[in-house]
Amino acid sequence: MSRQKRRTLAVVILILVVLAVVSVVLNRAQTVTVDYDPEYSYADLDTGIRMAYVHLGDGTGTPVVLIHGATDSYISFSQVGTRLAALGYDVYIPELRGHGHTDKPMEDVYQVEEHAEDIDAFMTAVNLQDANIVGHSLGSFVAQDLAILFPQRVQSLTLIGSAAAVSDNPMVEWMLYGGDDFAGLVSYVDTLPEEFLRTWTESSNYDPAFVEATYQNAAEMPVYAWRSTFLAVDLDNTPLLWALEVPVLIIWGSDDVFFSESDQLLLRESLRSAAVTFLTKEGVGHNTHWEGNMGMEIAGDIDTFLKNNLLDAPSD
Repeated sequence: MSRQKRRTLAVVILILVVLAVVSVVLNRAQTVTVDYDPEYSYADLDTGIRMAYVHLGDGTGTPVVLIHGATDSYISFSQVGTRLAALGYDVYIPELRGHGHTDKPMEDVYQVEEHAEDIDAFMTAVNLQDANIVGHSLGSFVAQDLAILFPQRVQSLTLIGSAAAVSDNPMVEWMLYGGDDFAGLVSYVDTLPEEFLRTWTESSNYDPAFVEATYQNAAEMPVYAWRSTFLAVDLDNTPLLWALEVPVLIIWGSDDVFFSESDQLLLRESLRSAAVTFLTKEGVGHNTHWEGNMGMEIAGDIDTFLKNNLLDAPSD
């Protein structure tokens, strides 16, 4: 066999080995089973609440904290978190104050800064010195505030369905004060209309069990907790984000009804000191990470981002 043929054969073998490794990694992520009724753990925080959380992974991987959005719970990140754990990450999914299985104190407003203080206290309680922080919607603002107030906690930021500022947002105003056939959160006391709850939790997610679990969580959340959550969604981090220097991944769905393309431009401009990776998901809405089978794709995006920006991300 000539030298050239031997070299060609070696290259072919190398390509086949690489493809086999990639196939194993992808198959491992694709065949994981998502648990929508997981075993919860609880942490008593210095901020005065008992926080529920789900821990996925064996405790040895690169730590990732996934922070859900308004009226959501562990379910929001159940598919993404399970896939990240299968890829070797140590995943924590806490449930915010007023949400899920966490305490729901009777407060007029659950301030975003208060949520960030809870996450800081949570990380202390579970012995996490720092972590890669991923937040969706409200959770993305909690992630921003965590990075602003407690920068030592944050190795990287991933912001899904986010913005730099929220003021007079028409969707938030509608949630609070209503319109057409919905009276608004300020008008309800004990229960929310069934039709509203079904519409609010409607999803194109591939798994009917996920959709039903999302609905059940929202239906069980007290009306006062809904109201206290949305009354806090009025903020402006544009003067503060410039100081962040950690790597940032922004994921935005082009059909997001809460935050527009111009909101994304302002967010990127505000993060002018950070190394920002921006991904647009065409035809996808605000709940980018759970539409269709997007959990797999978003988990892959986060994995790629962390591998490109961190020295201790899991290797393939």
